[in-house]
Amino acid sequence: MRFGLSLAPQHRVYAGFAIYSFAMGNIFPRLPDIKRAMEIEDGTLGLSLIGTPIGTLTALTLAAPVLERVGFRRALLGLVPLIALAYAIAVHAPGPLALFLMLLPVGLMIGSVEIILNVEADRTEFLLGRRIMNRAHSFWSMGFFGAGLFGGALAHLGLSPQLHLAVVVPMVGLSMMLFLGGYEPAPARQTGTGEPRPCSRGRHCRSWSSSR
Repeated sequence: MRFGLSLAPQHRVYAGFAIYSFAMGNIFPRLPDIKRAMEIEDGTLGLSLIGTPIGTLTALTLAAPVLERVGFRRALLGLVPLIALAYAIAVHAPGPLALFLMLLPVGLMIGSVEIILNVEADRTEFLLGRRIMNRAHSFWSMGFFGAGLFGGALAHLGLSPQLHLAVVVPMVGLSMMLFLGGYEPAPARQTGTGEPRPCSRGRHCRSWSSSR
């Protein structure tokens, strides 16, 4: 079932990077509030946050075969809103150990989304015959910047981290439906056939080697 806006493949990639980074970035402006609520030191908070990179590295190492079986479309549409939801749950952690444990699955989802979006950007480059990876990552930066502004504004207004991150969940879900609802994974790269691949506008693109 397809829904949402009709966008070019590269625009869906850009939207995916921006929405994903917004979903994961909203917790960072609230770390001082989380630290004060738990009454812990900077070092203890830092150790708690290690749960996310541990999960991310695990997913980057092991998740690719699972994602291929599940399907990129299903995984991406489900995981990005789940990242926002998992962060919204994690900020209810009563202490640093609980926060560490609750951030582990967040990291697993982040690593999985990183795999999907970067593979999709690479395959879309091949489909279009031009590079989009740098621009895709610039949209990641814009999404993260937007998360910082949004989170800082809500912190200034006095909203709790719990309410703030709860608000982010429907924002991310609706954004995914609107911009990624029609997402269809790009075909895998062809390797060394020498045949030109048709572009989305009907022209023929140059064939790129998969070894570049």
